[in-house]
Amino acid sequence: MRIALLQKFKNIILTNYYAIINLGIREGDSTTEIKRIKLLNLFCIAWHVRTILEFIDDDLTNKPLLLSLFDFFIMVLIVGGIQFLQYKRKLLTARLLFICSILFLTFMYANYIYTANFLEYYFMLVPGTTLIFIDNKKINWAIIFTAFIFMYFPNFYFNHYSAAYSNFSIIFLFFGVLIMVNYFKNLNLKNEKALEIKSTELEELDKFKSQFFTNISHEIRTPLTLIKGHADDLKNLSSKDVKIEAIQQNINQQINSITEIVDNVLDLAKMKSSNFKLKTKHANISDLIEKIYLSFESLFYQKNIDFDLSLNSKNYITNIDPIFIERALNNILLNALKYTEKGSVTLDVSRKKQFLNITVSDTGIGISKNNIENIFNRFYQVNNDINQSGGSGIGLAFSKEIIELHEGTLTAKSKPNIGSSFIITLPLTPKKTAQETPIKTSSVTNNLLKSLPKNNIESNTIFLIVDDNLDMRKYLKSILQNYTCLEAKNGIEALEIAQNRKVDFIITDYMMPKMNGLTLITNLNKRKNRIPIIMLTAKNDIDSKLEVLNLGIDDYVTKPFEKEELLIRINNAIKNYHNKVKYNEENNLGTFSIPKEKDLLKEIELHVNNNSDKKELNQDFLSEKFNISKSSLYRHIKSKTGMSPKEFITEIRLQKARRILENNSDILLKQLALEVGFQHTSYFSTIFTNRFGYKPLKKETF
Repeated sequence: MRIALLQKFKNIILTNYYAIINLGIREGDSTTEIKRIKLLNLFCIAWHVRTILEFIDDDLTNKPLLLSLFDFFIMVLIVGGIQFLQYKRKLLTARLLFICSILFLTFMYANYIYTANFLEYYFMLVPGTTLIFIDNKKINWAIIFTAFIFMYFPNFYFNHYSAAYSNFSIIFLFFGVLIMVNYFKNLNLKNEKALEIKSTELEELDKFKSQFFTNISHEIRTPLTLIKGHADDLKNLSSKDVKIEAIQQNINQQINSITEIVDNVLDLAKMKSSNFKLKTKHANISDLIEKIYLSFESLFYQKNIDFDLSLNSKNYITNIDPIFIERALNNILLNALKYTEKGSVTLDVSRKKQFLNITVSDTGIGISKNNIENIFNRFYQVNNDINQSGGSGIGLAFSKEIIELHEGTLTAKSKPNIGSSFIITLPLTPKKTAQETPIKTSSVTNNLLKSLPKNNIESNTIFLIVDDNLDMRKYLKSILQNYTCLEAKNGIEALEIAQNRKVDFIITDYMMPKMNGLTLITNLNKRKNRIPIIMLTAKNDIDSKLEVLNLGIDDYVTKPFEKEELLIRINNAIKNYHNKVKYNEENNLGTFSIPKEKDLLKEIELHVNNNSDKKELNQDFLSEKFNISKSSLYRHIKSKTGMSPKEFITEIRLQKARRILENNSDILLKQLALEVGFQHTSYFSTIFTNRFGYKPLKKETF
């Protein structure tokens, strides 16, 4: 009880202390300014303590009470005034009051109250104080010479001392202190400026690296899309040829591997961002580890390496982001596969107190003592024959940062020519607080797309393909070979074509020189040139996708993509566009508008997004919510989107489901369906597939 009270008292004192120390600090203050504010607040605290102690001492030495009280209140008034000025951000005034108080009080005490006690030496505080707190040279020198006059010349009048002031030593002492403080102040300012420049350079370098990673991602994903398209052409040439099927399957495997490397690089860059967050949940990690083991078993078998799993329990509950933990563990196992030529690899999972240890041990080439400290650094690679043939040096760095974000550790032990062990330690969830969310372990087979929805693309449709990559434009033209296709290398060319030529549909890249896809769409919206638009993007983060969807485009497709998937998206976009045009023509709504119609549509969309899991979400519900008749609501949504309110609600739900799936591919189908308001998974799966061209289990075409 006593310890608890003491701790509580200590916390109160510390809280108040930090509140007083930081009095007057505002966001955006420079480092130097913050130091000055804190230092003056610290002086004020010390002054308050000195005042209290002096008052107690006066009482013990029987000093007159009225004089003690007068001294006490004068000091409290001065120091309180300084703190008030700090609080009001009158910083220069507070500092001048502080320095002038030292001058005045020292002069009074030295010459009238406690004479001949060498209190004049307090004047030596003034040069240092003014140099620390004030940058104005005129004010500084005025205060410094005033302090020197107050210290040196009154003695000739009051004659408190005889020998002490008879030579020039006091002058040298005073200005010696001044020179030293001035030297260290200038040195500190110089160092702080250099540090600020360095910090700015590092920030710019970090931005450059992030942009570099994004650009590289774009450059890699574009040829991947083309490779994937040509691989699909192989299977169309001869579906019965086993060799061609094998080649096509192998190419797709390599595409997936490269895509994973790109994702690792991008995620590694994003991890340093303040808005990067894991999507953790309490889950049985044993299921996930078994799934990973099964996915690697055949790879080790092909290389004639024994691969063993030692799982002591089927019920290890941890708070994890399954997607990222799987990728972190995959990287470590891929390393073991890469650097082990013969022998065995063991995946051992065991509990040690409140922690889970996942150990990957191999009998590979090992790592020397000099290199083992650097293997978790970004882009670092040990100099050996295997690495000379390829590698990115990001896998282990990525894994380590993922594990540390989970409040765990990743360490390594290794001996050359004997083998290596990588140990992941993760905190286990106490049984009382654990509420397990199952991890899906089923896989999805990759089947061919058997049929497209009803073709809504008319033969005379004119497409505008906007992409800076010539090969990508050629590939898109080959997909749309039955239609007229115009080409543009960037947004500027696209705007010119859209202004001078009839265009029925735009397919645009996100990243392009001169004018990117985002700016292109913004400009098209300003011109009220509203035709169906699909954006191709290498950016796989949710924020970028929401950014383009908020501009009112019909859809986005992430590279690399299947051509059948793209055709399905085009079909859906054209269908909605035709419905919108037809409805407006039939009802003479070419100029139809209601107050704040754009805001209303966004409000409806936001409301549906936030309440997508509610079964009662329908036209009646929205009509009542937004205080608009059912017929007006129908006309408004139909004229703006080409969809009925029911179709519009379904579209928003499906888009939300897609975003959830892209962020968490391991989510259970039933859970995903319920989160967006569908009670029957089979119906949800069917309409999701028809809308996006792939099943809502994993982004693979079927």
